[in-house]
Formats: sequence, C-alpha cells, structure tokens
Amino acid sequence: MGRDVWIGLDLGGTALKAGAVSPRGRLLAWREELVDDQAPRAVARRMARVVRSLHEETGGRLRGVGVGVPGPIDVARGVVTSAPNMPGWRNVPIARWVARATGAPAVIENDANAAALGECWTGAGRGRRSVVLFTLGTGIGGGIVLDGKLWHGAKGGAGELGHVPVVPDGRRCPCGALGCIEAYASARAVVKRFRELRAVRRSRIEGEDAREICDAARKGDPLARSVVTEAGRYLGLAVAGVVNALNPEVVILGGGMSAAGGVILSPVRAAVRAHALPLMRRGLRIVSAKLGNAAGAIGAAGCALNAFAISAS
Repeated sequence: MGRDVWIGLDLGGTALKAGAVSPRGRLLAWREELVDDQAPRAVARRMARVVRSLHEETGGRLRGVGVGVPGPIDVARGVVTSAPNMPGWRNVPIARWVARATGAPAVIENDANAAALGECWTGAGRGRRSVVLFTLGTGIGGGIVLDGKLWHGAKGGAGELGHVPVVPDGRRCPCGALGCIEAYASARAVVKRFRELRAVRRSRIEGEDAREICDAARKGDPLARSVVTEAGRYLGLAVAGVVNALNPEVVILGGGMSAAGGVILSPVRAAVRAHALPLMRRGLRIVSAKLGNAAGAIGAAGCALNAFAISAS
C-alpha cells in the first residue's frame, strides 16, 4: 500500500490544524479549518473527516492518530478531563471516538506537550533528548521532554510553566495566584503593560495586540522595546529556575511573543547567565521555535508513533 503515515491533530479554541507525517517526522500533507461548532461530538466528526481526507491524499498506510487538545487530560484513558475554553468538554473520550470513526488507533496529549515533542523531534530541539518549550501566547504554557520522552508528572500536570512564580506578591495571574510569569511575559500581559506606560510615554503605535508591539520593538520603537525587554527579563528568571531544576540541553521559546526575536531572546539569555548555575547553563541553547503552527500537529503524530509503532511494525 505504500509508506506508513501518522496523522496529528492540534485542536485550538477556534481552529483545527492537522498534518500527515512520515515516520521520520516529515510533513506530507496539511489541513487547517475553523471550528465553528465546539460541541465534542461535532469536533470528533470533523476530526474524522480531516483524518480521512489526509489519508486519501497521502495514500499511505494509516498507522495511528494523535490528538493534541488544550487543558487537562488523562493520557492513559484517552479522555479530555476539561477544556476551559471549550464549553461542554468535560470527561470526553475523544481518543475512543476518533479511533472508532477512522479505524486507526488514537492517542491524546496536551497541546503544549505535543508542540514540545514536535520541536524536539524535527524542530529547534532536533537531535536533543532533554528539551523545554515555553509557549508564549495569550497565556504561557509549556512542555518538557526528558530523555526523549514527554514528562507528565505524578498527576499528569507537568509543563504548566506559565505559573512559575517570579515576583513574590506580584501581579495577579489569571489562575488567581500572584506573581506568575504569565502575568509578566504573556501576550496579554505585554499589551496591558504597554497600555499602562503609553498613558505617560509616547509611541508611534497604539499597541492593540502583542504582534504589533513585538513588530514595533524589532523596528526600534523605544516604548515597545522597553516593554518587550522587561517581559524578557522576567521570563529569563522563570527559564533560569527551570534550567536549574531540569538541566535541559535546549530551551525553546514558541508562540506569538517569540516573534520579537532577539528583543526577547537577549534579556532571557542574560537573566539565565545571571541566575542559572554554571553547570546547568554550560552548553545550554536558548532559541526560537522552528515549526510554527505545525509544531502541535507534528508532535501529536509523534505521540501516536511512539504509542503504536511497535504494533504497526
């Protein structure tokens, strides 16, 4: 029938991204669709249609499907325990539904974990076995790969890097705690900080979203640059703590805020030099993600490959 194919699905609050992937992580075909009906059964049907379409396009042997989803999951049971931004998603057995509809075995993973595995497999962490990914979006998430395997922790919640505290009794985080890095370096936090300072300092931009602020920072706008640099310094404190705890080979910054490039990378690296132990930072690389929007889908396919490759061989 042809080559083996693994399909990864990356479900967001408004879009479904999907890729057919070779056993070596090469993207063979791609789909991206808006999710207009977020009801669990409706999303499962859409996923099944996309899987069938990608399978037909590639013409290979479909060996497994990986599904990356936001929020807490039970990997062993293939159940989404809750998805805060998707109404009705509580204890949803999405892996079983997708497997039944496609005829292929299916596995689920947290979306940030899947992105971390994708970057480790074929992206900025390729060839490395210990990788930490910070996803800098509206909030801050993350994923941890240790010795080539995703680290889930005792309760399956490892990788909540946005809630590493960096300022005692600091700004209120959306999680309810004070001083989390998400309250200082997420896209939401950067926009809020920019608007606070713009009331007393001039800028040539309005600062309606983080993308505009990051773009202006790269082009030298003083206010935008100072806000992004400040976020990078705080982020560097969180990165240094994680580096001291886990001793990874690579730390990857992904998500929308990483588009600031060197404006955010430089203060992160400086903070790590100042706060990480010499042994931990020796040989450490801190880099931008490479796979962009495809990281989650490629990583989800990798999760399926890791789960089912033995039975497929």
